[in-house]
Amino acid sequence: MSFTEVESWEIKRGHEENHHIAIRSWFDYVRTHHSELFAEWKSARYFRQVDRSGNPTSRYIMNFEFYTRVGHDAYKKRRKDWSGPYSDYKKVDPYEHFNIDSVAVDYWEALDQDMWFDFGQDNSSRLID
Repeated sequence: MSFTEVESWEIKRGHEENHHIAIRSWFDYVRTHHSELFAEWKSARYFRQVDRSGNPTSRYIMNFEFYTRVGHDAYKKRRKDWSGPYSDYKKVDPYEHFNIDSVAVDYWEALDQDMWFDFGQDNSSRLID
C-alpha cells in the first residue's frame, strides 16, 4: 500500500524566481538519480495551491509517494544526516528558498485502491493499477 508524505511551504520573499529554478533542478536531479538514491519513491508531484476561483495562494506542496511506509522509513533513515551520496542531493535541495516557519508535513495512506479509477481522454473509466 502506498504511503505519501505531503510537504507544504511558502516561498521566502524575494526568492520566487530562484525557487522555481531550484525546483526544476531538484526534479532533474531526482529523475537522474532515482534508481540509486530514491528507489522507494513511487512518484513526486508538485502543486501550487489555488483558491476556489483558481487564484494562487502563497502555498506550494510536494507529494512524495512511496511504495510503502516501510520504504519511506528506510529512505529517511538512510538519508537522515545527508552523508555519502546524499551530500550531493543536499546541494540541490530547494529549502534555502522556503520560508522555514511555513513548512508543514503531513502523511497520507492510500485506501481502497481496488476501487480507484481514472477517466482517460476518451472519457472512459479504467481502474488504476
